[in-house]
Amino acid sequence: MPIPTDIMQLEMAALTHKGLVRSHNEDSMYNNVDNRVIIVCDGMGGHAGGHVASEVAMQVVHSSLRMLSQEDWYKEDILIEAMKQAVFDGNDQILERAQQDPALHDMGTTIVAAAFMENRAVFGHVGDSRIYRIYDGEIEQVSEDHSLVNERVKAGDLDPHSEEAHMLSSILTRALGMDHIIVDIIIEDLCDGDIYLMCSDGLTDMVDDDELLRLVLENEDNLQMACMACIDAANANGGIDNITIGLTRVSSAPST
Repeated sequence: MPIPTDIMQLEMAALTHKGLVRSHNEDSMYNNVDNRVIIVCDGMGGHAGGHVASEVAMQVVHSSLRMLSQEDWYKEDILIEAMKQAVFDGNDQILERAQQDPALHDMGTTIVAAAFMENRAVFGHVGDSRIYRIYDGEIEQVSEDHSLVNERVKAGDLDPHSEEAHMLSSILTRALGMDHIIVDIIIEDLCDGDIYLMCSDGLTDMVDDDELLRLVLENEDNLQMACMACIDAANANGGIDNITIGLTRVSSAPST
């Protein structure tokens, strides 16, 4: 099958840090610009469980997507189903590991995963890790947090800046490691100059959206430096959780 000549080019960078308070890092990440896949997972369940859950989810999803044929990457319906099934399979493996090892009981993880087609992107999302799009000097969250706080804020009975919201911030309504999960699938048309930011809540709890925008735009010529700047800002504001960020820039011009 011939490769389209109008395929969008990608640049990727990703970075993870344990933060300043936690003794270990339960986040996992994967980015491969050749495979056109980037994944961020935020594990929960203590030192062993959280790291195992996030690592299992990351490994299962990227391995599953790599099994697709080149032709499949040009068929959106196939890629959507593959993304859903990969996340379901990751959840099944997390549950199986937890049943085998009592020390891993109740482990879980969030996931945001992106598979970039020639001119569209398919995102899979469970939990409160986030996906943002940065374009034309603005930042927009394109994922929706699967959290109790977000549900109550949408219902109009909770101030997102209140102390109660802060106390409830760790309660998720969806995560891998639950018996039944729903995977959000988000489809995005790719435009020249788009930058997609994917991150764990260790970043967004410490750095607001406007500051994320500023840090990325100030360092947009070097995505790795942009990742470092965002993590440095989260740590400067307390670094109370593990911090993981992945950036993908879209270009219509061939990369050099």
